[in-house]
Amino acid sequence: MLPEMIAACSRNFPSKTAFIQGRRSATWSEMDRRSTRFACVLRALGAERGDTVAILAQERIEVYEHWFASIKAGTVRVGINWRYSAREMLHIITDCRPKVLVVDSHCVASLPGIAARLDEIGCHIVGFGEEHGIALDYETLLAEAGDGLEPVAYSGTEPVLCTYTSGTTGSPKGVLLNERAVATAMKETMLAIGVSPDDVWYRPNQSSWVVLIGNSSGLANGMTMVIPDGQFQIQSFLSDIERLRVTVVLVVPTVLVRLLDEYATRHYDLSSLNRLVYGGGPITPQLIRRTLATFDCKLVQIYGMTEVTWVATLQHGDHIRGLQDKPALLTSAGRIAPHFEASVRDDDGNPVALGEIGTVWLRGPCLMNGYHKQPELTGRVLMDGGWFVTHDMGYLDEEGYLYLRDRKSFLIISGGANIYPTSVEEVIARHPGVKEVAVVGAPDPVWGEIVVAFLVAHDPAARIDLDDVAQFCRGQLSSMEVPKRVVVVNELPRNFTGKIDKLSLKRSLTS
Repeated sequence: MLPEMIAACSRNFPSKTAFIQGRRSATWSEMDRRSTRFACVLRALGAERGDTVAILAQERIEVYEHWFASIKAGTVRVGINWRYSAREMLHIITDCRPKVLVVDSHCVASLPGIAARLDEIGCHIVGFGEEHGIALDYETLLAEAGDGLEPVAYSGTEPVLCTYTSGTTGSPKGVLLNERAVATAMKETMLAIGVSPDDVWYRPNQSSWVVLIGNSSGLANGMTMVIPDGQFQIQSFLSDIERLRVTVVLVVPTVLVRLLDEYATRHYDLSSLNRLVYGGGPITPQLIRRTLATFDCKLVQIYGMTEVTWVATLQHGDHIRGLQDKPALLTSAGRIAPHFEASVRDDDGNPVALGEIGTVWLRGPCLMNGYHKQPELTGRVLMDGGWFVTHDMGYLDEEGYLYLRDRKSFLIISGGANIYPTSVEEVIARHPGVKEVAVVGAPDPVWGEIVVAFLVAHDPAARIDLDDVAQFCRGQLSSMEVPKRVVVVNELPRNFTGKIDKLSLKRSLTS
């Protein structure tokens, strides 16, 4: 299905722009031709069907050439977040053992920390961009490759994407998504949001994880996708919307706040914008009102997670209704998409009544195959009957709207990024002055949530502050995981089982 979608866009929209990155662009026929050539390169470098091929890059058109090439070659694509620490990168490389790693010239500074491991597993490193200094050059290999590759055939169940997300154990875990799931997610996204082949969609989202699917969903209808020029910058984002006459954008709440603030400071012509899609974290009714008062466009919310792509949508009409006569709708995740089924269940797996809070279970064609090399963890979330246990707490109302109330794992969503407290705690616990630590999320008007660390010091008279903890964490955690606030306490509250009472800690931050 996916190889056919690439071929169809090339055949039916050969000269139409597929991707725009700053002042660079590529047509659908160019994407098809170059990805075929790089698929030949992957084969020549020893990547066989089912092998992993990885990429370490900022936002570049080459990311999607690599992705399409991986699809054609029948390999499994892994994106490595360029903001990750060497420790996190090493975990991913060790876990997925890529046969080929493509590296952006802007990311070569990360190579010394992982080069020994790459050499140990026999991974070929290919560089692209100016002065990358890597022996194997992307453009040279493309020029030498042939055009005669026959794309592999898929049954639909073969994994094509392994996207890593931090687990509750503190180590990133790979989520395996199959070819049918990816293709279905692309097509259903177009239908749910209502975009057409004439739309120009700007998605300033990092391609190293599951949003790669949405970022390449032009495959479903041949529309033009716009990506940041390397790194996201709010001024460039707004200028590009104006310059390129962008019609649809997808942003996380953090970016939406920055967008509104920047738009208020100077004039940008955003009259081409007809849909503003948001997701990836909580949004307040106040921000919804401000957005609708500022932009003459439709507002759409999407809810999803790595293991299932996306599953629910709050449409523009729902927002209007929420503002007019049903304010609770503004706190809803929306209605479940037609290709999914939701069930809210108790701790024993029994369905609960409408309006009653329980654990959200999901079933549909976009479910992951499982967690890479983690059968026990996979078995805990994939149930008989094709159900996936999300561990999100929520309820369904009588009209089919899903409302989320909490996350069992105390997942922190900051700026659209998922942060698991345990991974932060494991690092801070290694600080010589820290006796105990508990990490929770606190509401923040800009980031949605920020990371807060509660600490018990070994020496009560010793001074431990935010600067000290942040400096200790740098290089071990990504920037979004580093605590933005530190609270030193004499002891951590515990419940009757002896576990740290994180709900009490969260309440203390808002009391």
